[in-house]
Amino acid sequence: MSYEDHHRIALARELTAAADFPLRDRYGFAASDEAVLFAVNTVFAEPDDAKAADTIGMASAMGDIELAAGYDTPTDEEYERGIVAALRPMIEQRRDAAVRSLS
Repeated sequence: MSYEDHHRIALARELTAAADFPLRDRYGFAASDEAVLFAVNTVFAEPDDAKAADTIGMASAMGDIELAAGYDTPTDEEYERGIVAALRPMIEQRRDAAVRSLS
């Protein structure tokens, strides 16, 4: 993982926790870096918040990533949308910075 990935993961953890949607695994511990990065990359790739939330929820339900709303509590639509809403400002700021650097 790159330095940039580690930075995005740390920021994502802070933003989601501040929004009261902390990224946790099914045991209540912090979600893996890979699961957090999956959520960040999904929000970046999908401009539609509902679709991004659905993608995160489906990946969690299928076991591709391990996210839970709480101890032994699977994610639900509210939790997934909360993650996306918490991450969207970071994603848009990074997208704007990338566009400015190209011009």
